[in-house]
Amino acid sequence: MASYGAGMSQHEFMLKDECLVVNYNDEIIGSDNKYNVHKFVAGQPKGIVHRAFSVMLFDDKGRLLLQQRAASKITFPHVWTNTCCSHPLHGQTPPEVDEVYDGKTEPMGIKHAAVRKLRHELGTKAGALKAENFKYMGRVHYWAADSVTHGPNTPWGEHEIDYLLLYQMPPGTTLELAPNADEVMAVDWVTAAELTRRMEDPTLLWSPWFRVIARELLFGWWGDLDKSFKLMPYSPIRRFDAPSEHRKGGGVHDGAAATELADLAAAESKLEWTSAERRTLTLKSEREARRRDLTSATRSKAAAAANKQGAYGKVPTHSHSKKEQLSYPLEIACGLYLKFVPGALPLNLKVKPDDTDLLFCDVKLGEVSRSFAAVIRQLPSDLAVDILIFYIVLRGLDTVEDDMTAFKGKEHVKCEHLRAFGREYLGDEKWSMSGVGEGAERELLEGFGAVSRVFNRLPKSSQDVIRDITIQMGDGMADFVSVDMGQGTVSCEAYARYCHMVAGLVGEGLSLIFVGRGMETEACLGQGVFVWPFCKAPADKPANTLGIANSMGLFLQKTNILRDYLEDYVDNRAFWPQDVRKKFARTNDLGEFARPTAHGAGAKKGAFDAKADPLGAQIVGMGTRTTGLDCLNFLVADALELVPDCLTYLEMLKTPEVFRFCAIPQVMAIATLEEVFDNPKVFTGVVKIRKGLTARLLLDSGSLDGVYVWFNRLARRIASRCPKNDPSREKILKATTVIVNLTQKRATATEHKLLAMRIAVLFAICAAVMAFFFPKALGLQMK
Repeated sequence: MASYGAGMSQHEFMLKDECLVVNYNDEIIGSDNKYNVHKFVAGQPKGIVHRAFSVMLFDDKGRLLLQQRAASKITFPHVWTNTCCSHPLHGQTPPEVDEVYDGKTEPMGIKHAAVRKLRHELGTKAGALKAENFKYMGRVHYWAADSVTHGPNTPWGEHEIDYLLLYQMPPGTTLELAPNADEVMAVDWVTAAELTRRMEDPTLLWSPWFRVIARELLFGWWGDLDKSFKLMPYSPIRRFDAPSEHRKGGGVHDGAAATELADLAAAESKLEWTSAERRTLTLKSEREARRRDLTSATRSKAAAAANKQGAYGKVPTHSHSKKEQLSYPLEIACGLYLKFVPGALPLNLKVKPDDTDLLFCDVKLGEVSRSFAAVIRQLPSDLAVDILIFYIVLRGLDTVEDDMTAFKGKEHVKCEHLRAFGREYLGDEKWSMSGVGEGAERELLEGFGAVSRVFNRLPKSSQDVIRDITIQMGDGMADFVSVDMGQGTVSCEAYARYCHMVAGLVGEGLSLIFVGRGMETEACLGQGVFVWPFCKAPADKPANTLGIANSMGLFLQKTNILRDYLEDYVDNRAFWPQDVRKKFARTNDLGEFARPTAHGAGAKKGAFDAKADPLGAQIVGMGTRTTGLDCLNFLVADALELVPDCLTYLEMLKTPEVFRFCAIPQVMAIATLEEVFDNPKVFTGVVKIRKGLTARLLLDSGSLDGVYVWFNRLARRIASRCPKNDPSREKILKATTVIVNLTQKRATATEHKLLAMRIAVLFAICAAVMAFFFPKALGLQMK
């Protein structure tokens, strides 16, 4: 203990001191360094709740020892405050980790931390203060931004459950002090009257936590210290909002954020008493509060305005700017070509105006998925109707599964609907469902009778496949409804199982429809090599029965799950496997990765304001890796291991329209994986590829040559961006090397040809624009 802090700078303390991360009920849920827990930034607008202590030390005459924090302190420099205020830490001797206070045992870990920190800050002699002589008085939950010191956009603040300790020197003794100049600027002993006068002096700065403690509790104890030292500690946690001047500007305190502690108190009042002494907030309640901090309600108004909202408007969408898109002229040309050139993407699905049922289905298809609508409509007409209905049916089923509010508290009802969807609802021309889903999805369920009427017109072979897959998928979804998915799937096996139920089955069903319609051979139902990359197959689906069609679906679903991390977490229905996450995470909360300092939002040059956050700039220079990115990159590699099966499947397809239908989503998926790989934006919203790139991929995916070019190119990009210190580097490079080797020969032979085609499109577009706007310059003016 005597060596604590020797030779360490304030920046080193911020990085190395491991604070105890707690929930609002003061239950330890993990640990993180001081730097991370004190950041008040987008994604964690009130930092991370952690355990702290505040010491009020009195001399034998009843005077209180105050300290003024040093100018070198990163958070709350210059302020006057109580004798000592700091944090219990992991890894100390004697240990400083206490269980939640039960009103009976003393928090000795907190007291050991107080002794350590008093020696470090004030230079007290060894043995001068004894841990057992500290009087524990209770806990205060408060938060405050360091806006007085660092301004309204401060990146720093405190969000603590603060243990309050009193200590009085025995009669006739004095406390020798040797303040550490890097911690303490000044000290002074004051009476209660003197403290009152000083706190009324507008020229003096005071710590927000001490202002709360003094106003609410200290002067009451100070009036009779002998009596106060005999009081039983107050067991419930007292909760206080921040003083107005410690509320960070720009949105941290607008909307729900400004009243979070009040909301918390209201939520707490609805819980039953667990004992005569205290009420508890469950871990689930803490996680729900954490999720509120990640939604648009607690982001700054400027940030909310700058981001197009994702599904249901809960999290921002990270789209590429128009300015950035302009630097990709070939992509712009492809977008214009698709939009203005008739037949650029064939349209084979013809819907007669008087076929109101099919027209409804076609309109809803376009509303719920523009990308899939385009590739479905280019299929041969009869097959297009089969696949359209298959997609719409599963989208309706998915809408029931995704709605986290309509069935809240009635999950058994949701399970009944999911299991009945394929068995009873599909084909019942009178069935519909109201009040579930949002927007077009809700309208789809409300008008589902039209879907059933078109379904009943399909060939029996297609009906049987669609019904069978819908039943299997509904059963699989129902199995997961009763599972707590707030922290992701339990294991890799459960992760793969879920992806099979919601997407692998789709791949199998599509293949069976292709074969049933005579468009493809049964070869596309063949077996793959990379079906279960790192876990065994589900018991009822042995590995030798899961084919390459299943791998196609898994590749798409795993990509979506990686991209939708934050949206799924906020919805309390996440899928990242816990056994993978625990290899990289510090805590048991999947939301840990949404902390800016855990996902590396600032780990890009220029992302830190060196004046406001010099330590952030220092971290960038150190090349610090982050837990969230490490986990993300591992799961990207896991998804890439399915690519060989996907390419094998595409090689077997004979019908050009079927090939294009299958190839486009696969190429989009690897482009999305390249976008999300090592990208901290995954943890702050939904990441999207450029619209122009989407257009180019649509045009290039009409042939196997084009597919090979893009898989080769994107796999090489991922490999080139793989950090040298990534713990999964070997896994990532192995997966990308396999893809490059499979595609290299054909991609090399085709890449220049494909590029020449796109350049020709660019010149054609430029010529058309010139002809339209400058006809005279081209000699095309009208006579």
